[in-house]
Amino acid sequence: MRTLIRAGVVVPATGGRTVENGGVVIENGRILDVLGARTAGEPFAGRIVDVPDCAVIPGLVNIHTHGVSPSPLFPSGAAALPEERWLGHLDRHLAAGTTTVLSTCGLGTMAEIREADRRHAVHVRGATAHTPGALAAALAADGAGLGPAHRASTVERMLEDGAVAIGELGGGQTLGGGGQDLVYLPAAIRRLTGRTVTQEQARGLKEAVLGRFMDEGSGDAELFAARAAEAGLGDVPRDELRALVVGTVMPSVGHARDGIREGIEAAVRFGVPALVHSAAASADLIRSLLSLPRARGTVIAGHVNHTSHTVEEAMRLAEAGRDAGWHGEASVFDLLEGRETVRTREHWDALLSAPGLVDVLATDYGHDGRHDPLIAGVQDLIDAGHRTLAQAVEMATSVPAALIPGLVDGGAMLRRGAPADVVIARRDDLRDVRAVLVGGEDVVRHGQVLAGVHA
Repeated sequence: MRTLIRAGVVVPATGGRTVENGGVVIENGRILDVLGARTAGEPFAGRIVDVPDCAVIPGLVNIHTHGVSPSPLFPSGAAALPEERWLGHLDRHLAAGTTTVLSTCGLGTMAEIREADRRHAVHVRGATAHTPGALAAALAADGAGLGPAHRASTVERMLEDGAVAIGELGGGQTLGGGGQDLVYLPAAIRRLTGRTVTQEQARGLKEAVLGRFMDEGSGDAELFAARAAEAGLGDVPRDELRALVVGTVMPSVGHARDGIREGIEAAVRFGVPALVHSAAASADLIRSLLSLPRARGTVIAGHVNHTSHTVEEAMRLAEAGRDAGWHGEASVFDLLEGRETVRTREHWDALLSAPGLVDVLATDYGHDGRHDPLIAGVQDLIDAGHRTLAQAVEMATSVPAALIPGLVDGGAMLRRGAPADVVIARRDDLRDVRAVLVGGEDVVRHGQVLAGVHA
């Protein structure tokens, strides 16, 4: 049966345009037509869905997220999440209008990615970070999830088996970033002392020893003593605590930097996109790589709004990337709603208000997977005046699809012949997702995932 969705506005995600009082016709799981106001109002033989207060947009595309498959977690190759957790993450993506995700944990197999894709309505695609340096970094930081197949794989083999991108190259877990502050350094302190420190306290100790750029020569003994006292560790021998910080954070950093270079070189060699972890610890390396020839490779700098940079550092690095032909991705993290791990939007606003520094939106992961929804980022760009409705939607649909060929059938646009992956959301607040269709089938109603979404 044909279905006509008549909406207050249709956003095709192409050409920066919108169609007021338009319609989308769906048949056999595909988009049959996109109608203007006049034709949308004509008699129609089939089911009609009238949503005059809503926008109809393509299903969102998230090119930077983790924990969405039974693969080793993060660039540190941590143990895979339990089934109910990774399926639950996919439910959250879907309920908020995301219909395609790229798993950027990077060290899984394509068999694991295909399992996630088969078992959930969300289209799950895979990236590879199986370079020698990245694998060595994972083993130095964690590696508990890496089996023989993960360790033996290579970028070339993964691409042959269906991976659509290289990445994530580097990560907070292996470059001394937020993953260390959240997980590994607090765990090491707990093992040594039996005491629990917060993310902020762990970061304070780390930066007092290594600075923001992970340099063992930049320590400040007085600051370290003060940070130790603030964290309730003032009685722990200073040399012992300092050795613990260095011994936990630094073993993976050099390997991770090697992996970034290897991954960029592979992207150029194989002509596939690469997603790079952009943060203070990798900024100097990224600058050195901007001059590499990119005749066949697209490079995306992940979370250019990373708060390990100062705002000025983030702006200058993003400008250098833009001028070198790289693309910038801004991550929502949890800076708009949750504010558990990122409590400022200063970097987000500065980068998104400047021309040409951010091409695409994604979420990354947040603490324990509690990132804000991608659609919240889209709505925020509109509310803040950073982008129009059409531009904001394109940054989370057709733009990421174009940057990573093979990621989305049909290019994440509402156009004839494309798969009917469609989101219906309240026009004046897209976060209010009324319905999601995947392949023309209802999978979400009023923000609730329907039965049958899991295989």
